Amino acid sequence: MTDLYAKDIMHPRLSLSIKDKGNDLVKKLLASYPALPVVNDNLEVVGIVSEYDVLDALKEKRTIHEFSAESLMGCGHAEHGACKEPLTISMNATIEDVISTFYKERVSILPVVDDGKKLIGIISRKNIITAMVEEGFWPQVAFQKRVA
Repeated sequence: MTDLYAKDIMHPRLSLSIKDKGNDLVKKLLASYPALPVVNDNLEVVGIVSEYDVLDALKEKRTIHEFSAESLMGCGHAEHGACKEPLTISMNATIEDVISTFYKERVSILPVVDDGKKLIGIISRKNIITAMVEEGFWPQVAFQKRVA
């Protein structure tokens, strides 16, 4: 797996605009991902909105008309609270690094960014699992029997 990178298995850019509100925001969240990155006009990731963020807003008795990407978004980290930079991963991160980040941060998606920190894609745990069934995912050497 060491020759595979986030850019090899990511879904092309799928996101919310920081300006998305109400029905438009909720419709975009109906994509097959449990969360989506929020981007500004320069396509820089400024936050993440998850299904849990919507449920939290509903618990607070907010209506869909009060929803906006800006008001719902968090940073994407497992621990909530103020943060300076949302969780992202480089397009050149190895699959091992992606998997490690999923475990460490306990997140469901990772926005994939280029060297200029602009969103180029999104990767989920399911993207990794789906890639496993593709031809050539596992190098032949990985199947050599291990000697105890």
